[in-house]
Amino acid sequence: MKKMILTTTAIAALVLASCGKSEVCDCADTFLEMSKEMKAMQDAGTKPEEMAAKMSEIETKYKADMEKCQKLDEGKTDAEKKAMEKELKECDSFKEMEALMKK
Repeated sequence: MKKMILTTTAIAALVLASCGKSEVCDCADTFLEMSKEMKAMQDAGTKPEEMAAKMSEIETKYKADMEKCQKLDEGKTDAEKKAMEKELKECDSFKEMEALMKK
């Protein structure tokens, strides 16, 4: 279970790195909220048989936002992607997610 949460968080972190310009922090906010919901589910002691359904609900809830963030780096140069990553690291939500992942 913890491995599933960590894997999803790692994927979210990779997707966050693709968010760009003024929408970077919006993407960080989305993934922070998604991660918090997943962590709350784990902390609540959700049974393994219920976990997959709840994970699917969370993924469905954030699907449109995730797709939007994933597309933000399309057509960007490596330099633009690095600039987006730098901007991402300055977002409060990203810093909070880093702290959440360390717990």
